[in-house]
Amino acid sequence: MMQPEFKTALKKSLLLHVGFVLILVASNFAPSPSLQPTPVTATASAAPSAPIEAVAIDQQQYEQRVQQLREQREQAQRAEQQRIAELERRARAAEQARAEEEQRIRRLEQQRQQQDAAARQATAAAAEARRQQQQETERARQAEQQRQQAEAEARAAAERRRQEQEAAQRAEAERQQREREAQLRAQQERELQERLERESQARQVARQRQTVTEVERFTAMIRDRIQQNLRVDERMRGRQCRINIRLASNGFVTNVSVVNGDQVVCDAAMRAVERAGTLPVSQDPDVFEQLRNINLTVIPEF
Repeated sequence: MMQPEFKTALKKSLLLHVGFVLILVASNFAPSPSLQPTPVTATASAAPSAPIEAVAIDQQQYEQRVQQLREQREQAQRAEQQRIAELERRARAAEQARAEEEQRIRRLEQQRQQQDAAARQATAAAAEARRQQQQETERARQAEQQRQQAEAEARAAAERRRQEQEAAQRAEAERQQREREAQLRAQQERELQERLERESQARQVARQRQTVTEVERFTAMIRDRIQQNLRVDERMRGRQCRINIRLASNGFVTNVSVVNGDQVVCDAAMRAVERAGTLPVSQDPDVFEQLRNINLTVIPEF
């Protein structure tokens, strides 16, 4: 697109050139005042015939007038030539001015093209700078996103490690608690076993004694019934088994299972309970409630 100053210069040049052309055309076609024919007054026919001397004088005046007209015409021709020369000079000057104006316009056009090229280069450079800035911004955004993701993953990993540590600590605490409970149960079982052993030893002495409680009495009776049906051999010497027995209200064995102990003794104890079928129970509800689900340690007696 043309710049405003370039358009103005082009209009001025065209108007100047057209003006000079119009001046040249008008000058070539304008009649010269000096070349207009001089009117001749027809006085000879009206005047009376003059003497020859008068005719000679008129001839001389005519020749002078002709000479004067010739000089005027030559002077007019010279003036016309000067005018034409001046017009040609002006035309050459106008042509030169037009050429200079065209050259100036070409320079302006070159400058405009250079400016346009520079503007395009600047625009391209700015676009490239914006593109690079956008790329840099995008790289920075991706880097920030990766950093945030890495931080989130690190936090998640730290949280998982914390949870795993807490779970491990809870598991360790539970394991220690189970160990303590197992130790406590083992201690209680040892104490119970020791008590049962003491009771077993005392039972032989105090079977006839009536001071034992009903539960102990029926427990002893159940243990005795099992001992009666227990088939022992030397493999059981020094070994024992703890079993769980569930009884119905009439003493019928509804279930028997091994709690722990030697396998041989446990198998023999379970067969002994099965052979017994029904075990002695008390009709007292409170006593039966303690007997309906009991654990017994079976120790083979030799």
